Amino acid sequence: MKYTATIRTSAVALVSAIAVVLCGCADVTSSQQSSELSSETVTTAKTTISTTTSTTVATNAKSVTTSTTVVTTTETTLPETTTVATEPEPEPVETPEPVSEAEPTAPTDFDTSFFDDALFIGDSITTGLYLYGYLDPSLVYAKVGLAPSTALDSKIDGETIDSKIKSDNPKKIYIMLGTNSVGYADGDYLADCMGELVQHISKVSKANVYVLSIPPVTYYAEADYDNALTTSAINEYNSALENVISGTKAEFLDLHSVLTAPDGYYYEEYHEMDGIHFMGSTYQVMLSFLEKHS
Repeated sequence: MKYTATIRTSAVALVSAIAVVLCGCADVTSSQQSSELSSETVTTAKTTISTTTSTTVATNAKSVTTSTTVVTTTETTLPETTTVATEPEPEPVETPEPVSEAEPTAPTDFDTSFFDDALFIGDSITTGLYLYGYLDPSLVYAKVGLAPSTALDSKIDGETIDSKIKSDNPKKIYIMLGTNSVGYADGDYLADCMGELVQHISKVSKANVYVLSIPPVTYYAEADYDNALTTSAINEYNSALENVISGTKAEFLDLHSVLTAPDGYYYEEYHEMDGIHFMGSTYQVMLSFLEKHS
């Protein structure tokens, strides 16, 4: 029995020893698993940290980029603001020509034979009498640029005024001069020159002498800086001319008023494109007026 008890005791001890070994192995396995888990956790943690750091850096990079974009936009806007602030000066607006609604009513009928014994003295405007075929060239003593101050000393086709009057012996002499000089010379001076011309002609001829006022100009001709003609200068000269001629044997005829519209400028129907010379049909108005008033 004692032997049996010993065997049992030994068996129990063996079982206990085996249990201890098994427990130890379990502990070792558990420890290894715990260690591996711990390692995975660390790895995961590192990965997470690395990812977080990368995200943070990327986020910071975007912030920096956005900030740079704002600065660039601000620098681009400044020149635009300066450009807008500088505005070009407005171009001058031309004043439109005054338009007269009135229409001319002067007659145009005349008898050409009435002027067979006449002589017309003048400038380029007077040359139109034969250039448009209204009168024979022999009845016209005129050339471009002729003026009251130069008429007595000038020659046309080799003839002076004196020689022309003596050869033709006209009964009626019509003089229209001054358009080329008004604006460049004093109106009173030009009128005095015309007075001297008329007095000289009256000494060498018994013809009836008629002095015509010079015609008006258009709005655009007056506004042209290359042309010194102005409405005021023309009116002053015509007024002075009338006063001077009233003291001579000649008669003053106001053709200017016939050609002038109520606004003070040429009737549109009477002037050429330059706003100074006659239209071809205007000579009919001129001759009709002269026939009725001389």
